[in-house]
Amino acid sequence: MKNMILLVLGVVISINFTGCQHSLGQFTVASSHNVRHLDYATENKVRVSGSACARNLLGFIPLSQQDDLLQRATDNAIRDGQSSIFGKEIDGDMLVNVRITADTTTLFIYNDSCYSVEGDLVKISK
Repeated sequence: MKNMILLVLGVVISINFTGCQHSLGQFTVASSHNVRHLDYATENKVRVSGSACARNLLGFIPLSQQDDLLQRATDNAIRDGQSSIFGKEIDGDMLVNVRITADTTTLFIYNDSCYSVEGDLVKISK
């Protein structure tokens, strides 16, 4: 019985130390520097935020979608700004002054990884 418990414990510990790769998203434009000659309207800019999380058990049993977390968080922020700011739609299509945060919660059998995106929703000028 003792050997069986040690075997199960060894398997569970080994599984928790395995790693895997996930896509965080695909972006049309991304920059960490000011982009020259980029004109966008600032009179209707509004601060928005969005998040997306991946949850799993034992490190390998998915409870939610695991890929494109950063992209989904960005999409959620833009959609939130387009649809619900003070009951009026904001016609924005890009985030500027963006802050991205990651939060991971790990319990013995449960893991939760969340990305949050916050930025100013603006419309590109033509």
